[in-house]
Amino acid sequence: MAKYQLPPLKDEKLFEEFICDLFNVIENTNTYYNTDFQTFGVKGQNQKGIDVFSVKTKTVIQCKLKDIRKKDTELRKNLIEDITLDLEKVKDLKIEFERFILVSTFRDDAKLQEFVNEIRNQQNLLFHLYYWGWDTISKHAEQSEMILKKYFPEFKSKPVKPKVEFPDGALGKDLSKKNYINYLIKRYGEWKQIELNRKNEKFNWASFNKHIMNEFKATGINYIDVRYFEKLVEYLNNRIDKTTFGRNRKAKDMKNYSTFEEFVNGVLVD
Repeated sequence: MAKYQLPPLKDEKLFEEFICDLFNVIENTNTYYNTDFQTFGVKGQNQKGIDVFSVKTKTVIQCKLKDIRKKDTELRKNLIEDITLDLEKVKDLKIEFERFILVSTFRDDAKLQEFVNEIRNQQNLLFHLYYWGWDTISKHAEQSEMILKKYFPEFKSKPVKPKVEFPDGALGKDLSKKNYINYLIKRYGEWKQIELNRKNEKFNWASFNKHIMNEFKATGINYIDVRYFEKLVEYLNNRIDKTTFGRNRKAKDMKNYSTFEEFVNGVLVD
């Protein structure tokens, strides 16, 4: 649940700068650049629909600032047109990339996500395609004090606990991996609770977290060595799959959780 109701930005260039900073924070890097001033040289040069780019993560991002006062049907139609046009433009790019993300001040939208999924299935794309609406964007933004202070100063006045500095190599240092592990833990706990409801019992979150800490020899989940990330993901996936609810879903050929890449790009399994 969102802590704040962050208002969509209204200035196009500020929105691009915000997205650049946000992805640097989410992915714990400093390799995302606004292409108006970096990578493509002179401002105004044809950038083939790219506003933000990272060589390291091989990601291109196109920012679409929309007037959210307009009707949803009109905004959705405009964004579908934007996605279609930008996909044609990036086919001629002379750079290597693996992800194309279209971000917008319009909200997360099931119909837009369905359109993106159809494009993925119908076209033989050589890269992953994602849509991030404002709900997904603001969910990540509100977790960074730096982002809030720089772009939403009216929200920074709330008391904030002193930031805990995790050691280098700790899971807590990598925001996207930390959030993904929290997502898997939450999924396991909620699905395990479905079983326990029949016994009128409560899932013991503290006990399970302690079990994970013992399993991975850490004083806290955020202190687990990030080198064990994939092993920890496998461990949690197995626990989820072995719940009664998880087994029933797998029997119906349904996914039980998003992959890490899907999670980072806002594609969540219900």
